[in-house]
Amino acid sequence: MPTPYNKTSTAYDLSLFDTAQRKERKPEPKPEEYKPELKMVQTSAAKVGRPIAVILTAGLFLAVFIMFLYSKAQLSEVNLKVSEETAAYESAQMLNGQLKSELNGSVSIDNVEEYALKELGMQKVNASQERYAEMNIGVMTETAESEDENIFVSIFNWFGGVLEYLGF
Repeated sequence: MPTPYNKTSTAYDLSLFDTAQRKERKPEPKPEEYKPELKMVQTSAAKVGRPIAVILTAGLFLAVFIMFLYSKAQLSEVNLKVSEETAAYESAQMLNGQLKSELNGSVSIDNVEEYALKELGMQKVNASQERYAEMNIGVMTETAESEDENIFVSIFNWFGGVLEYLGF
């Protein structure tokens, strides 16, 4: 602490660094009524802002926690639906296999013959029931000659036959 009579800067007072002079100098007694206290003065804005910040932070954490729980609940519901649908799919596959084997058994030739004999009253064909039809293998179509052809129609037909012969 600078001495009261020295109004200069303490940076150039080299006597403060001299140990002999320091011993000779007596410290000044502090007055008893002077007791420094450190008080923090809070403004009204700081007093009001702190509870609001705590409430907002708590509300934010609560909202995040509720959203987390909701997402977990949705995930468990979806997993439950997936397991139910998987079980239904597996049972449908088993039923499909049973129906395919039943269909394969019912479509065999022996079953078809038995159904035709018993239900429809049909019978197997024997040699006495076979009849063969004979057909005339000659020319099956004939073109009729038109009676009213004139010379121009004949020339036109002849010319069409020549073009047909040449491949046009």
